[in-house]
Amino acid sequence: MKKVVLSSLLLGASVFASDITGIIQTIDDAKKTITINGNVIAVMPYTKIEQDACGIGWDTPKKFIDLKKGDLVEVDLMHANNGLVAEDIEIKCMNNRAY
Repeated sequence: MKKVVLSSLLLGASVFASDITGIIQTIDDAKKTITINGNVIAVMPYTKIEQDACGIGWDTPKKFIDLKKGDLVEVDLMHANNGLVAEDIEIKCMNNRAY
């Protein structure tokens, strides 16, 4: 897992970005959160969600409702004092899983 760290101050709050790849463990529709590797991640109205094209054509835009428990995803995160927020979510291809 690669990590990109950007440090800045926003009204006194420390904010930095990174990414995480993993399987969606839970989805909370009421709170608009997903859990990956034990991390609860907020999905905001501006979060970009796409289905990977799997090497054929272009990625397909998706919505929060399209996310499913068990999906393999890569999430670009923003870390702030109030927790983790998804900037981008890419639903990865699972055609060639090892198991």
